[in-house]
Amino acid sequence: MRVGIIFVFVDYHRKGEHHRGFLQPQIGALIAALLPADIEIEVINDTWEEPDWDRDYDLLFISGMHSDFDRARQISHYWRRRGAKTVYGGNMASTYPHLCLPFFDTVVIGDPEGSVPRIYRDFCAGELQPLYKATPYNPLHVPVPRFDLLASKQILPLGLEATRGCPFGCNFCALTGIGTRFHFRSPECVVRDISAGKTMLHKLVGSLRLGFVVFYDNNIGGNPQYLRRLCRALEPLGIRWGSSITFNAIANAELVRTMSRSGCRFLFVGLESFNPDTLSDMRKHQNAIHKTRRIIEKCHEEGILVASGLMLSPQIDDLGYLRSIPKQLRDCGLYVPWYVCFETPIPGTPHFQGLAAQARPALLPNALLRDFNTYTLVVRPKKASKEEFIGEYKWLIENIYSRRNRAAKLMHDVPRLIRRGWYFTILLNLIDQYQESYRPDASRTYEAGSDREPPESRGVPLSPADFDSESQRNTVMEPWQVSDTEGRVLPIWLGSRRVYGRKGRVADPSVGP
Repeated sequence: MRVGIIFVFVDYHRKGEHHRGFLQPQIGALIAALLPADIEIEVINDTWEEPDWDRDYDLLFISGMHSDFDRARQISHYWRRRGAKTVYGGNMASTYPHLCLPFFDTVVIGDPEGSVPRIYRDFCAGELQPLYKATPYNPLHVPVPRFDLLASKQILPLGLEATRGCPFGCNFCALTGIGTRFHFRSPECVVRDISAGKTMLHKLVGSLRLGFVVFYDNNIGGNPQYLRRLCRALEPLGIRWGSSITFNAIANAELVRTMSRSGCRFLFVGLESFNPDTLSDMRKHQNAIHKTRRIIEKCHEEGILVASGLMLSPQIDDLGYLRSIPKQLRDCGLYVPWYVCFETPIPGTPHFQGLAAQARPALLPNALLRDFNTYTLVVRPKKASKEEFIGEYKWLIENIYSRRNRAAKLMHDVPRLIRRGWYFTILLNLIDQYQESYRPDASRTYEAGSDREPPESRGVPLSPADFDSESQRNTVMEPWQVSDTEGRVLPIWLGSRRVYGRKGRVADPSVGP
């Protein structure tokens, strides 16, 4: 029995490159831990490596983002033609199961813990069902991830969850699209996973790489009382760790000190915008942008490097605001964000539904699903032409990611960190600035419907013999469209489903639109 687990990835910069950064998908290690230990399991993160197209699988689990769905269904078709049964999960599968079902043997709605063991049992019995619905989240059912299967495929091999979901309902977020919820595991279970992971990995990776833990939580500070308990449990371990968190949590100076004592040295925070009107439109009410500089300074005082990202709203932001961003980044001490992208209406989110309901077409014409990756403009700008908005975006990233600006950030941060002896945080800062080197690409339009085709869209080695008809080939190979020639949302995208209700209750599994 050979089982494959593939997290699909399409380079959002459209260069066909893998992204071998510090953060890598962790769903493969979790799914593998839900399967029997005595079977052959291979985990492939498309971010890190290309799948081995010569491999045979009996059962293949596939996951990925909405914008990667074209490649996901091609991968599924490739291995189905070679005898494998394919299973698709993730947000796209959960919100649009009726659209996914024709391309996979099985579609999973919701979390994997309650469904993967059932899928495997049914597969072995020859009774695989087309649809599986998750059971309510139970933290005791979360296993120790199979860290060993990704030991050579990521820089920091100890990656896990302490919490799942987020209590906030930002209207652009895919988490809001499937249903706002927040769950947390006992600190004892988290410590168990870290200890077991170190044992699992001690002969596979060096001790330096085992000293840093990445919590892949959407918002580890979603419950401050829980975070304090977790920090107390982590403190005796002597580890360093990082995670994602919201601004309201790190605005609490006492909580920042507690995190620092437990080994926290890195936090990613969703700043998203300096424009109060944009934050209000995003329902990002937890951000207090006037406190940003003081919050970052306090984190630096405690040895915590803060990273963030920005989204440009085509509906709210004007060109003057875009032109002001470099100065605002300098003034608050961030200088170089992890990303600057377009606020994008991911299908199924409240933002998407709101734009679809507008009387005038809100999207650009002929927008493809692969364009909804946040690095291609899909929404019509209201306060500038699309050419002006894209031109200002290109100017912005040229300036923000210049060598001069990265050097200015280091000159701002490093002396302050040296004075307090935070040398590990300095190392993280140096690595972070080395990685952030994005530049505008002259061969791209950055515009939905006309942007350069991603190399991955033709990267699955399907031959004419893999298709029964030209119609089938087109269904599998052609990119999916989201808007029509005028920019109106196509009817098939109006039937998304919400997976989770209050307190994480799983909704009706019906798959009809």
